[in-house]
Amino acid sequence: MIGANVSAFSIGKAVGRGGGETPSGQIEYTSSGSYSFVAPAGVTEVSVVTVGGGGAGASYFGQGGAGGGLAYKNAISVTPNASYTVIVGSGGIGGVGPSAPGTPPGYIASQNGTASSFTGDSITVSASGGESGCSYDSNASTSQNGGAPSGTYDGGGTGGKSVGPYAAGNYQSSGGGGAGGYSGNGGQGAGAVLANGTLVNATAGSGGGGGGGGSRKVSTTTTTKGGSGGGGVGILGEGASGSAGSTITNNSASADVPSTVGLGGSGGSNGNFSTVAQTGGSGGAFGGGGGPGHGGTQGATGGNGANGAVRIIWGEGRAYPSTNTGDV
Repeated sequence: MIGANVSAFSIGKAVGRGGGETPSGQIEYTSSGSYSFVAPAGVTEVSVVTVGGGGAGASYFGQGGAGGGLAYKNAISVTPNASYTVIVGSGGIGGVGPSAPGTPPGYIASQNGTASSFTGDSITVSASGGESGCSYDSNASTSQNGGAPSGTYDGGGTGGKSVGPYAAGNYQSSGGGGAGGYSGNGGQGAGAVLANGTLVNATAGSGGGGGGGGSRKVSTTTTTKGGSGGGGVGILGEGASGSAGSTITNNSASADVPSTVGLGGSGGSNGNFSTVAQTGGSGGAFGGGGGPGHGGTQGATGGNGANGAVRIIWGEGRAYPSTNTGDV
């Protein structure tokens, strides 16, 4: 069941079934905000997966956003009927207008994804958000960070980066990074290490992570569409990794190109392709990085990163990454 973000601090409702002395159940929180999880009667341990929010894509021929990280932890001690804090990270909000030359990744706080976390009796498990993309003429080869596991965790993965801004030749876009996986990292979004450089293709996710967004032909006109988002990651346990988005060189710059999106891993959502002129596609749920905006005016807008998520399960014989982690 989805935790409702009714107020700044709200209480989710747990679902499941009883069984013997230890009931089984689960609850998921998928809207950004702070929540209070109340441990059910008879439950003294829970297992948790957290996914950080994806970074937003930059505007005006910039870089795609990085994917959020994933972290999981099993056998977290809780006290029955006690309340525990859950925080769901938000995706970065895509910037409007051309980025200032030289603006590095992560420079504008509102464009970065934020962390998701759960705090038990004695530990916190957390996954940070991905950074937003750099401006069109920045060197992005070493400075962008994907989200990563933090706190106390048993496993997880780092969100994929976007290689950099647009590539030379056909004005090829960059793409958003995929969300981190349960036992591997999110896929790399396409791009060039330096603006107007050599295109580097997107890569697939690993360990159940989302795939990176691919590259499509763009232009300096006001009708062009932006780059594609990276794939998200699911929260029901580890599954197949997401494939990379394709590189397409013969498309119309004003056409929708669905095949360039990064695919979701572990049942997460695919990234999104741009349907609005000069705007990048958003990242896939949960934690996918947004694609960059393109176009010849200050209306170019980067795509939003996807929100993160937190899921809590309890009951005998249930543990991440994939032991009886589906809904009961």
